[in-house]
Amino acid sequence: MADHQFRLFCSFRDRRYEYKGLNKVWKGKLSEAKAGGNPMKIQEAQDMVVLYDSLQLAHKCILNSFYGYVMRKGARWYLMEMAGVVTYTGAKIIQNARLLVEKIGKPLELDTDGIWCALLGSFPENFTFKTNDLKKKLTISYPCVMLNVDVARNNTNDQYQTLVNPVNKTYTTHSECSIEFEVDGPYKAMIIPASKEEGILIKKRYVVFNVDGTLAELKGFEIKRRGELKLIKIFQAELFDKFLNGSTLEECYSAVAVVANRWLDLLDIYSSLPRMVDLTRVIYH
Repeated sequence: MADHQFRLFCSFRDRRYEYKGLNKVWKGKLSEAKAGGNPMKIQEAQDMVVLYDSLQLAHKCILNSFYGYVMRKGARWYLMEMAGVVTYTGAKIIQNARLLVEKIGKPLELDTDGIWCALLGSFPENFTFKTNDLKKKLTISYPCVMLNVDVARNNTNDQYQTLVNPVNKTYTTHSECSIEFEVDGPYKAMIIPASKEEGILIKKRYVVFNVDGTLAELKGFEIKRRGELKLIKIFQAELFDKFLNGSTLEECYSAVAVVANRWLDLLDIYSSLPRMVDLTRVIYH
């Protein structure tokens, strides 16, 4: 990859960090607006939070797919060696993160760019340092720092070179580690379906709920896909909320079973109706 192309990529990556920083700034303003009770400022802050979160997420999706682009023949930045290094490095980082998480909690789902896990409620989430300036405080995410220290130890490039003179082709050499974990959450619950066959894992299929019960992330289910049967989408939309009901596993399953049994009854009714009847109309009428 040419130097100017690499610089463009790094600039694109840094732009996402800029949007993430602005997103945090506006989240702080949103908290202040809610404390002040000003509806105009609350709405403005909410709009800006959504804007910058959408921008950083769009950049994240493009960056995550970049390794697939560079290994495609005919791509402008085709470089199989880079694709191999990226995939290998990413896999080793996630594997090492899993080893670390297993010592303090339970890994739930591994992805190409992250790891979902459950930590003990007593495990420290954030830690605040007191500075000489009593008005200023430095707060860090304890799990995030643990993971990033592990990444820095194993993945720092001590031979990173930066072009300083394009004419004479001279470079400066320094250590560089721009790979960093970011901790999201905590969340109220994560629902992962079981596999139908022993020994076969289901990848990228889960539902995550925020603490307030709203949907945080949904991946792999028909409700999110185009062209899927509308019947399944409606069923899943009704079912997901029930996973938060009850205070025990049995109570949760009972709430889910009520929805499932009702749908089984609807299917029995549908089987006895004349053909060409839209079941979604039967449901709503």
